[in-house]
Formats: sequence, structure tokens, C-alpha cells
Amino acid sequence: MKKLLLAGFVLTLFMAVTIISSGNAYCEKTYKLTIATGGTGGTYYPCGGGVGELLRKKVDIIEAATAEVTAGSVENAQLVNRGKADLGLICWIGVRGAGLLDKIPNVRTLFFIHGSTCHWAVGRDSGINSFKDMKGKRVSLDAPGSAGLVSSELVLKLFGIDTNRDIKAQRIKQSKGADAFKDGRIDVVFGDVGWPNSTFMDIATVRNVKILSFPDNVLNKIESTYPELPPETIPAGTYKGQDKDIHTYTEAGPIVCRADLPEEVAYQIVKTIYENQEWLTKNVHKAIGRWKFDPSVGDLAPLHPGAKRFYKEMGLLK
Repeated sequence: MKKLLLAGFVLTLFMAVTIISSGNAYCEKTYKLTIATGGTGGTYYPCGGGVGELLRKKVDIIEAATAEVTAGSVENAQLVNRGKADLGLICWIGVRGAGLLDKIPNVRTLFFIHGSTCHWAVGRDSGINSFKDMKGKRVSLDAPGSAGLVSSELVLKLFGIDTNRDIKAQRIKQSKGADAFKDGRIDVVFGDVGWPNSTFMDIATVRNVKILSFPDNVLNKIESTYPELPPETIPAGTYKGQDKDIHTYTEAGPIVCRADLPEEVAYQIVKTIYENQEWLTKNVHKAIGRWKFDPSVGDLAPLHPGAKRFYKEMGLLK
């Protein structure tokens, strides 16, 4: 009888230890995420860094979420597709222009981010007021692997400018282009960034600069040819010396993740950012206030199941 009781006690103790151990193992299951962003002079990098810090603090199963410097959207889509990054900020025009839309089967969408608003900065007394005026000029177009390079070349081509013959194209990072512009080594610097942007704010403190504003017929032609480039207005007063609204266009896109990211992780990412959007806007970047949580983000690449779960809870999906 004593042996039977002892055996029962040992079995009970074993089961208790097993349950506790299993519970601890579950609690200890956390994730270290990487977020593919862009260059340090753009908007993707600080936004990605702020989001990463928020997720680390607010989501128990996320141990770390680190923003990585990259060339931008095109590289980000490739990194996420190959599983080299967990999340990535992208814009569709870069992915489409690089011929990648049907080559990223392992990418899933979460929600829309701010558009990367296209800034074309020139000297105020340069005489450059349109794309055609850029012929023969030294123009910084952004770096290889970026959506900025893709979109800037597509738009210039749309208005009859061959970037290999008609301008002296500089295919360099936006931060380097800005430095060259400040030093007078180039005439035009392009940037696709959320406004207000620190790089263009800095440019305006060094040179008497203007950011080109385009008429409706130009913006309509851009959007009708490339729906991923809708019009956008930069409000007056955003930059030094800017006393009027700037009418330009933007590169629309989402935050994406790898297809095999666990559903619970993806769900917590979308939910946490949605619930803390106001804080992120005030403390990280104003552009985050223009992020949109809409299931139509899955039109060009499938929604992640975790995002679907969130949108169903919000009543936006059946």
C-alpha cells in the first residue's frame, strides 16, 4: 500500500513539474524581430525605430524589434520575401517598377503606412520650375534598390526625359544627395519621404531653396499612368520659406511581413500600433498619423492571417 501511495505521489509530482515546465516554456517563447526601413535621412528609418521600441515595450512576446538601415522599398520587399527581415516598409511603385510584384510570394501585408511624398528641391533662383527645366542639370535621383530611384526615373521618362542622356543623373542615397545639394555640387535633389522631413528641413536652413509644386494636369498624368502615385499636398509652413501649399504626389504602400510570421505576433503588431497611433504620431513622427488600417491593403499582396483577425474584430472583414 505504501509503495502504491509513493508511486502515486511521484507520478503526481512528475505531472506537476511537467505542467509548470511547459507553462514556463510557453511564457519564455518570445521573438526578436528585424524591421527593414531605409536610409537614416528618410522617414522609414525613424518610423521603424519608433515602432520597434513600442512593440518591445508593449507586446510581451516581442523581446526586440530592431530597425535596420536599407536601400529602401525594393530591397525591403526582397529581404522580407527571403526571410532576412521580419517586417518591411515598402511602397508599391518601387516594387512594381522593379518587376517584383509576382516575385515576392512570401510577403504578406499588414496595414497602410504614410505615402512617401515626393520632394523635388531646387535653388529658388535656379530657373527650374518643371521636369523639362531639369534637362542638362545635375540631378540626384536616389540609390539603387530604392523605390525613389524607380519612381523618379519613371516620372521623368513620362515627361520626356531620358535619365541616361538628358540629365547628369546621380544615383546616390538621398542623404548624400542632400549634402551635395547644400554644397552646390548638384542642381536638383529628389526625396520620397514623409513630411515634415529632417533632411529637407536642413537643406532649407543652408540654401535658399524651393520644393517644386506641380499643376493639376501634371499630377493627373502621373496618377493616370501610375495609380500608385496619387496627388498629395504639403501644407504651407512645413518648411522654411514655404508660404504656400506644395502640390506634388506620393508613393503609396504598406508595412509587410514574412508569410510564416506567427499569427499571434502579426495580430499583436497591428493591434498595438493601431491602439498607440496617436502616441507614435506625437513622439516619433507626424507621418504616422497618416497610417491607415484598411483591409484593402491586401489588394496587391495577400493579407497576413494575423491582420485578417484584427480587421474581422474591427468589423472591417467578414
